[in-house]
Amino acid sequence: MLKLFNSKFLSGSIFFRIGMAIASIPSIFAQDSISESSWSLKGYVKNMQTAIFSNISDPWMTSNLLHNRINLRWYPDASLTLGMEVRNRFLYGDFITLVPETVNSFEDDEGFMQLSHNLADGNSFVFNTAVDRLFIDYSLGNLQLTLGRQRINWSETFVWNPNDIFNTYNYFDFDYEEKPGSDALRIQYYTSPSAKIELAGKLDHEKQVTAAALWRMNRWNYDFQGMAGVMNSNDYVLGIGWSGQIARGGFRGECSYFHPVDHFSDTSGTFVASVGYDYAFENSLFLQTEILYNGNSEQKIDSVLSLFSSFRLSAKNPFLDGFSAFAGLTYPFTPLFTGSVAVIGNPDKKLLILIPSLEYSLAQNLDFSLVAQHLPAIRNSGNSAISLVFLRLRYNF
Repeated sequence: MLKLFNSKFLSGSIFFRIGMAIASIPSIFAQDSISESSWSLKGYVKNMQTAIFSNISDPWMTSNLLHNRINLRWYPDASLTLGMEVRNRFLYGDFITLVPETVNSFEDDEGFMQLSHNLADGNSFVFNTAVDRLFIDYSLGNLQLTLGRQRINWSETFVWNPNDIFNTYNYFDFDYEEKPGSDALRIQYYTSPSAKIELAGKLDHEKQVTAAALWRMNRWNYDFQGMAGVMNSNDYVLGIGWSGQIARGGFRGECSYFHPVDHFSDTSGTFVASVGYDYAFENSLFLQTEILYNGNSEQKIDSVLSLFSSFRLSAKNPFLDGFSAFAGLTYPFTPLFTGSVAVIGNPDKKLLILIPSLEYSLAQNLDFSLVAQHLPAIRNSGNSAISLVFLRLRYNF
C-alpha cells in the first residue's frame, strides 16, 4: 500500500527544504554582498543499478538507487566552521518487494538526534533524506572543539577497526564513502605538530554513552596511539594503535580489549585486533593485506548477506568470530582506467568472499564503476551463496 507524504513527511520535508535552499546558494551569492569565499558547497549525484542472484542463470532480483549528497560549509571567520551534509536517496525495484524491511532500515538512525526520514514509500520504492553531518567546529590556538553530528575516526587499519568505537563502518557498503557519524562532543589539544590529546563523548538513540580519551604521538617515524573509555554504556575499553613503514611498505595495526561494565569481577572480556601491510610496486601495482582476530564468540552471523545489509557491526564485533584475512590488488591500466580485486577469507567458516571492481573516468567529475561481491554461504548456516553486481555512474560537483 502506498504511503506518500505520510505523517513523517512533515518533519522529513524540513530536510528537503534545507537541500533545496542549499542548492540555491550559488545564485544567492550572485545577488547579495555575502563573500562566496566564506562558503563551500560540494557534493555528487549517483545512479547505481544492483542485481542479486544465487546462480547467474536463475531469476535476478534488481533494484536501482538514485543518490544525491550535499556537503555545505560556512566559515564565519578563521576559527569557526559550521558544517552540514545531507543524503537524499531514492531506491526502487525488486529488492524492496522481496525484503520489505528495507523501507524501515532507511530510517534507522543510530544517533541521539533522529535525522533520517522517509519522505515517501510504497511496495516497491522508498525516498529518504538524512543529515549525517551537522556540527560546529571552533579552534583556539592548539585547542579544537567540535560539537554535533560528526565522524570521529580513531582507526589505523582499513578493513576492520577495533579502535573505531564511535562510528564503525561496514567495508561492504562501498557506496557510503563518507561513513557514519556520531552525535558527539570532541575536544582535541595538540601538544606538538605530531602529538595530541583527545577527549570525546557521544550519545546514541538508546541514550547509551560512549566516552573515551585518546593520546597520539610520533616516535621512531611511527604514529602511536592509546585510548581508554567506555563503549555504549556496556563495556570498558582499552586500545592501542600504530602506523609506520617496514621495507618501504605501510605497516599498521590496532587492538582493543572490551570488558563488561556489569559483573566486572566475574565475567571475561573480549579481545579484537587487526594488523595490515600495504606496498606500492614500481609498476604502480598496489598490494593491501589485513588480518583480523575477533574474540567475540557470543554474536553469530548466519548469513554473509547480512553483513552488507542489516547486521549492526561494532568495534567489538567487526566481522565473523575467530581469524579472518583480507588481500587486495589495485592496478591503474591507464590514468583513467583502474582495476582491483579483493578477497576476504575466514578459515573456520571455510569462507572466501571475492570482490572484483573496475573504475573508468568518463570525463572530468564523471566516473563509471563496476563492482561485484560474491558471498558464499557460511558453513552450517543453511543459506545459499549470493552474488551482487553493481553498476554505478557518479557525477561530482
